[in-house]
Amino acid sequence: GQRHAFLCQYRLGFTAEGRITALDSRLYNKAGNSWDLSASIMDRALLHSDCVYKVPNMRVVGRLCRTNQASNTAFRGFGGPQGLMFAEMMVEQVARAVGKPAQ
Repeated sequence: GQRHAFLCQYRLGFTAEGRITALDSRLYNKAGNSWDLSASIMDRALLHSDCVYKVPNMRVVGRLCRTNQASNTAFRGFGGPQGLMFAEMMVEQVARAVGKPAQ
């Protein structure tokens, strides 16, 4: 097994200084051909999708995607790392957009 693959589609609102003020996000989890622990992994990814940042206006929706491939398994992070990774990616993109380092 390995971690579940995720896709994140999102729209961000942020100030000229780089402060994120709004996030509308959709997470897609490649669940495979059986649900196994995919719902629990999605729950954890959703709960970690803001990482350590305070986003005052936030909507995150998760979808489990059934495929014809073998299901993956839950690793130590149970979806947490996937949610955190998307948040950090968004912070880096906002920083680049306003010309500041991502810290």
